[in-house]
Amino acid sequence: MKLRLYMQTNSTQALGPFERFAIWVQGCERRCNGCISPDSRPPDGGWLIDCIDLAKQITMANIEGITISGGEPFLQATALANVIEMVKKEKDIGVIIYTGFLYSELIVAQRQDWANLLSMTDALIDAPYIQNQNDGLSFRGSSNQTLHLLTKRYEMYKTLYGMKGRKIEVFEKQGRFGFYGIPPANISEIIKLKGCE
Repeated sequence: MKLRLYMQTNSTQALGPFERFAIWVQGCERRCNGCISPDSRPPDGGWLIDCIDLAKQITMANIEGITISGGEPFLQATALANVIEMVKKEKDIGVIIYTGFLYSELIVAQRQDWANLLSMTDALIDAPYIQNQNDGLSFRGSSNQTLHLLTKRYEMYKTLYGMKGRKIEVFEKQGRFGFYGIPPANISEIIKLKGCE
């Protein structure tokens, strides 16, 4: 089984508590105004990775957990559940997922693939990004997005989520700069001021 990815990193502290492996899946049917990763929308973009290979990478990484974003993770729920299941057989990891769906939508749909992925999830941040509700608070893109703790693993997340300020980590790959994390709404102005364009 294969998973289509937009981006990945084996180490970040910008997308949840502790050191995390992060993957951004490819493919999203939403057209959120101000989306920070519009290149992740096309379903045929990014690259394919074998679930076994990705599970090995995550297992070998020195991390506490994995954060999954996108794109839209629940469009590839079966492959993601497959990866997580393989990793959990080898390593105790926590799972955080960002989704444009509402938690209630995922439950009401009664889809087995979505239910399987939810059953492996410790914390879910739901709802589409709304640009004019980008309040700059931690671990969310806009104030309509809600943290759902599906297990007790990340109880401390209650106090970390929605705090003032956001953490982003800048990286360079093949001469291009990018970042991990959720940027402030005025990121383009900040880049111009710092002379990074």
